Amino acid sequence: MRALLAAIRCGKGEVEANLAAHLQVISDAQSAGCSLVLFPEMSLTGSADPAVCFGIAERSAAGQPHITQVIAAGGEVAGVQRKRYLGEGEEAFTAACGDTVFEHDGVRFGVAICAESGFDGPFDAAAAAGARLVLFPAAPGLYGRRTNDDSWRAGLTWWQDCGLADARRHARRLRLWLALAAQAGATDDEDFPGLAALVGPDGSVAARLPDWHAGTLGVEIPV
Repeated sequence: MRALLAAIRCGKGEVEANLAAHLQVISDAQSAGCSLVLFPEMSLTGSADPAVCFGIAERSAAGQPHITQVIAAGGEVAGVQRKRYLGEGEEAFTAACGDTVFEHDGVRFGVAICAESGFDGPFDAAAAAGARLVLFPAAPGLYGRRTNDDSWRAGLTWWQDCGLADARRHARRLRLWLALAAQAGATDDEDFPGLAALVGPDGSVAARLPDWHAGTLGVEIPV
């Protein structure tokens, strides 16, 4: 499976601009022959074809707010994975129950969202359901604003030692491929460290973006 992992800036409330960025990435993915695109947590809306995993802040019919990752393919919503374990600062959202496994292009995969990397459950459930790949979208907000390269580098180092290290641990213990895409850059009131990476079943980083800057990463996932 060829995939494009998008560590992009996702402005808060900038739905039209975010949608335009999504569509451009999807167009790039089509041109590159990718069958899967992964956007960060809360990337805000998207499109379909190839299969797309994008993030929204969702309010359900019952009025409960969720952090949700949507899978879309062929012009249709194929399903959603709502965040089961919330992180610090996400008290306004509601933790969901239930694990969903998806299948596209002959590959079965699960989704674990940002702070869920600190828990075994989402990854164990995906593996138990026969998934060979887990998508790991994230929006790890940094404490304090980034003002120069050194501060951005420090933020990236923290995320590498936290989220990427968790991804490597889960991949190694369950013999899964993990694909990570995190929000990058500065928004109105919060900064994000970026990083797109592919982690192999032995826990090694097979490919990654080099730093905190926004970018996309095309990868072959041999599943």
